[in-house]
Amino acid sequence: MNRKMTLFLIPLLLLSTVALTRTTFAQETIKIGIIGPTGLPHWEPSGMKPAAELAAKEINDAGGIRLPDGTRRNIELLFENEWAIDPETGLPNPTKAVEAVTTLLMQGAQFIIGGFRTEVTDPIIETVMDWNEDPSHTPVLFFINGASTDWLCRDLTKPENYTRYKWTFRVMPINSTALFKTFCAYIRYYLVEKLGKIYGFPVKFAVLLEDLQWTLPMVGPLTVYYPYVLGPNVTLAYYARVPEAATDFSTWLNAVKDSGARIMIFVFSGRPGNPLIKQWRELQVPAIPVGINVLGQLQQHWALTEGKCEYEIVVNWGGTRTPIVPGYSEVFWDNFLAYTKQKYGVEYWPIYTAAGAYNAIYTIKETIEAVGLNPANIVQYLETHEFVPITGLFKFTTNHDIYSIDYGPLWPVVDNKPYGYVRGFVIQWVKGIMQVVSPIDKPYSRKTLIPTWMYEFADVDLNFDGKVDIFDIVKVGLSFGSNAGEPTYDLEADVNADGTIDIFDCVSIALKFGNEAPQWPLP
Repeated sequence: MNRKMTLFLIPLLLLSTVALTRTTFAQETIKIGIIGPTGLPHWEPSGMKPAAELAAKEINDAGGIRLPDGTRRNIELLFENEWAIDPETGLPNPTKAVEAVTTLLMQGAQFIIGGFRTEVTDPIIETVMDWNEDPSHTPVLFFINGASTDWLCRDLTKPENYTRYKWTFRVMPINSTALFKTFCAYIRYYLVEKLGKIYGFPVKFAVLLEDLQWTLPMVGPLTVYYPYVLGPNVTLAYYARVPEAATDFSTWLNAVKDSGARIMIFVFSGRPGNPLIKQWRELQVPAIPVGINVLGQLQQHWALTEGKCEYEIVVNWGGTRTPIVPGYSEVFWDNFLAYTKQKYGVEYWPIYTAAGAYNAIYTIKETIEAVGLNPANIVQYLETHEFVPITGLFKFTTNHDIYSIDYGPLWPVVDNKPYGYVRGFVIQWVKGIMQVVSPIDKPYSRKTLIPTWMYEFADVDLNFDGKVDIFDIVKVGLSFGSNAGEPTYDLEADVNADGTIDIFDCVSIALKFGNEAPQWPLP
């Protein structure tokens, strides 16, 4: 071979080698689309975007997802705005939401996680299902993460629905009915009994609902059929629907105050959550707030309300660093704080959309490693297997909703584990952190604290007889030395709600010993 021919062939050989190397060693990715309410904390810094990034990073750093044939693939994340709030109108924009999810589909997303606001999640789901019905497309699975509206998970017992919607699953939160049952059961089986001892029965309650579609199913049960959900020992004193854009709540809160209500049930997913609770404290409304306040899950809630959210009670996926699944839940919490510190320069607590995105990606990983990437096999696996994410035992119902059966103060364990199936938690803001007040039977459970302006001796009058006396000391003495979760621990005897019954609880009673309420029960 002459020298000219050699010089010509060498570059070709090098190019061929490079091309062959890329073909041999290039690793395809598994594309997961994340679509959520850009601009809201449910997206970032406390929500689904950083949680998805954290999960993908952990999995990729560990070698990626291992398929049944032994090959590995990294996760590639694709992000889009769901247009829950269009900046130009302040309202959901379904048209732009459809355009956004279509972009994810065109980019090759194999799974899509997201959907916070029902008004845009519904058309997003329909768009994905339309895509799946095209025989030229590989079906894409959609995991609802944020919207709790029940009917978003269709009745899959109907064959026509199953054919179209079998690709849709909900991973977070439990649906609206289950959320509703969670705080209603807490009110009925715990809070009413406690307040009834102070004010007598029936206990009056007020209802403030966000004037959005997802709260409509709660109107009847809370205003007409409430004896069936809240029990016979309550009576409705006031009800109102509040605009989602409201900023001044004085009219509604004064009405609650004038009604004589001792419980204020409130349900808000959007912006009013912070000003509502701040004004509640400023007006010292003598009704303890209980319900759903999505912004009340945020770490910033304490600062934004200037600490005035003290005593507020809301449904959440857990409390501050709650070890729901010991050795896993708190590790996620710590890692999320570290990741957000690195990314944003500030540590942020994860809210429910963060937990949902994290759970979803690890659920996808486990499923692919078991059955590969065939969408039909993935659906079958999801329908028949249990998972253990950071929120408890997890499986799907026949409608591909979250299986959740426990709502009340007790959370039975399953298979000798220290937790049961996924459920809603009721938390109370106390001294800048979120304490779990329902369920009441876990090592991290704490008693509900009553605002001091409602009853100034509520923390130390342990038997609620209007007096701070020897009987309260005896109640502490019977559980002295016990810790939360132990058989001898008495939740109500833990005066300072720190999880231990000790000398500090005795001292708290001693400092107020001999005091009496001016009348009993209180008016």
